[in-house]
Amino acid sequence: MNHHAVVDHTDTARRLMAYAVLAHDPAVAAVAVDYWEKSETHYRAVDGALRAFLDRADTTGQARAAHRALTADPGDPRHHRALRERIPALLTAHPADTHELAAEISEADRHIWIDYHLGERHGTLPTTEATSVPPSAARPHSAAPAKARILIPFRDQEGGARTRNLLACLRALADQTEGPGHQITVVESDSRPRSRALLEPLVDRYVFAPKEGLFNKAWAVNVGAVDAQNDSLAYLCILDADILVDRSFIARNVARLSAGDHATHLPFGWSLSLDALSSKTAIELRTGRGVPDVPGALLRGLLLREPPGGCVWLRTEVFHAVGGFDERYEGWGGEDDDIVARLAAAAPLIRYDDQLLHLDHPRPRMTRDDGSPFNAHVEPMSWHAGLGYGVQGKFMLRQD
Repeated sequence: MNHHAVVDHTDTARRLMAYAVLAHDPAVAAVAVDYWEKSETHYRAVDGALRAFLDRADTTGQARAAHRALTADPGDPRHHRALRERIPALLTAHPADTHELAAEISEADRHIWIDYHLGERHGTLPTTEATSVPPSAARPHSAAPAKARILIPFRDQEGGARTRNLLACLRALADQTEGPGHQITVVESDSRPRSRALLEPLVDRYVFAPKEGLFNKAWAVNVGAVDAQNDSLAYLCILDADILVDRSFIARNVARLSAGDHATHLPFGWSLSLDALSSKTAIELRTGRGVPDVPGALLRGLLLREPPGGCVWLRTEVFHAVGGFDERYEGWGGEDDDIVARLAAAAPLIRYDDQLLHLDHPRPRMTRDDGSPFNAHVEPMSWHAGLGYGVQGKFMLRQD
């Protein structure tokens, strides 16, 4: 080990700035309340150490003022950069404090479940709304035989950001490198088929799953999988409607399942939940300008560590062997953790390190009116195929 290595003050400053954002931005708790609860004390510890350091070291008050501006308005990247620019000189002048802060960061980094990403060129690209390029302009699927079904559950009762995101998702799925073919099923679960006319021409299979009340993603996915059982496609990808994929997404993940000994994989370690501006940038680049992959340097957002859902690839027979998702989960939370745990128990499951881009949208309610979790009553890993799953009319007469 080189005991004389120089601490990278720029990187330390970047991490301190990130923790100041993580400790004060309401979007952090909003993106995943359970991950926030696991991480909050570590955010507060690093930000508290930073404040104490600035009180001791910042004789001009400029860095302290930058920190106050950032914590008052953590959503403005200008404050992020202003603070990050002022910290390195202070760290250089106080090496003992620098060592302690770096150790504090290193310890916190081991425990946090939400991190912060700010690309160096965020906000520099002019953007337009995704609807400036009509969805009908999407490229056709590969002419090669289909090996995988992409299954997307969907509901958007306002016809807003989630619909925009799904259209971008479908366009990105249509713009894929040559290789194995795929088919796309969208399952819209709602009180009526609001988006049928818009979506049906863009997918291989549109399925309406009637249900009022809380959105039941688990049941919607199961309905789509059961509907497609006769197609005998070897692989299944369960994809959220807000995920924007790169051009090699299909070929890369089909190759992994074809060559590997595993039955299920999650192709990402961290999921980047983009802010509103970054979402517009990503959509414009990927679906408007046709870039194969969106550069992270242009993006800003929150990184979720090893989330269980968003994008899951698996062998179709394994999905049916475990009975699909547990349909007792309704509203936000728990269904992805449960099925990933059951899939891992049934056959090998691994992760890869791809970039996963999650587009911005209004956050759903994460608890009931009394503050309790929606699905605390469900016993994890108790669902099985013998209970029956994916029954189309299951909720037709139910009123939540």
